[in-house]
Amino acid sequence: MEATYAGGTGVLLGSGAHWVLLTDPGDEQVVQSLWDALSTATGLSDAPVVEQVMAIVEKAFDGDPPGLALVDFTSGASTTLSRGSGHVRLAGPSRVLSLDHGADPDHLRGTRRLVGGVVAADRVVLTPLSARTAPAARATEVPAPPASAALIDGIPAAILAAKGPDGPPPRARVRQRAEDTGSLMDTSEPDPLVVERIEEGTRTTIRSESDPHTAPGSDPEDHDGSTTLRPSHLSHHTSPTVLAVSCPLGHLTPPASPQCRVCHQRVAPQEPRRVERPSLGGLRLPTGEVVPLDRGVILGRKPAPAEGSVDWPHLVHLPRDHSFVSRRHLHVELDGWDVVARDLDSRGGTTIATPGREPERMRPGDAYVLEPGTVLDMAHVYAVRFETGAVAR
Repeated sequence: MEATYAGGTGVLLGSGAHWVLLTDPGDEQVVQSLWDALSTATGLSDAPVVEQVMAIVEKAFDGDPPGLALVDFTSGASTTLSRGSGHVRLAGPSRVLSLDHGADPDHLRGTRRLVGGVVAADRVVLTPLSARTAPAARATEVPAPPASAALIDGIPAAILAAKGPDGPPPRARVRQRAEDTGSLMDTSEPDPLVVERIEEGTRTTIRSESDPHTAPGSDPEDHDGSTTLRPSHLSHHTSPTVLAVSCPLGHLTPPASPQCRVCHQRVAPQEPRRVERPSLGGLRLPTGEVVPLDRGVILGRKPAPAEGSVDWPHLVHLPRDHSFVSRRHLHVELDGWDVVARDLDSRGGTTIATPGREPERMRPGDAYVLEPGTVLDMAHVYAVRFETGAVAR
């Protein structure tokens, strides 16, 4: 892990895959307990580290701390947690931990590298070493060997004049006549019917992957509310795999989580296994409809997948009369176990309201990790809420 930090009044503790930035508790015994929890965790026993850290912090502050940001890279895809003024931001493969509610100051203090330990800091940038690109190896020129009289520079005439025994005549190669299959549809481009529906700006209804693909009708305005507009060559299953553990009811949960993300029951220590990633919840629309987060979601007046995308996200069409809502306004994507939102440089902007914090305007292009209950308000006219558990079904 490569870490660069900026000094401050908070406390930064880091060891291997576990890093915590929090408000100074003013008690060296608390800091020592946190360091013991981070530095003694090894192998598959790292699962309860988050639980240990939260138990120590909540006891020290008699509840939630004024500011805390935590990241755990043990499961391969980082698990993050924040409280109060603590904030975790994605910057490519890196994670930025800060105690400023996610504000981006004009001038940053000088940064220093840290391998691990305890220092006074208000901000740290963590980058896994696997994300760094190794320098290209330089080719070494090897001189050609000197010419030798023993080398053969041609085929001897005796070998060229030799003939082998007569054998059977060679078989004639017959090319089989290709069967005429008629004109085939070119699948290198999106289905023209889908492109037409996107240009018309009609509403797309989300259905599960198990439902059969149904082509839309000839009339672009004839939509019965039960048709998935998805080209057949893009309708294949694209769920990636993640490391997971199971709760007593069988729900899949991140290995670093001490309790089930669905039913909130305590998860017993166990060896993580790699499985297909389940749905991470849903986006509840103002109409009451819930869009499942089994893949990404794009919202806007005329949403469409990004150019060159090999996946087909859920497309949520907002009313046309919302003029301050852009055609492609907001993108919600899945990164491991994290649900991440990005404002697509929209006209009216997007406000994010995380439970327990003041609403803030999202910076275009920046990635924001969503917590359950987070509300995303597009141009102050259309708001959706991220939900998990039974309510998101």
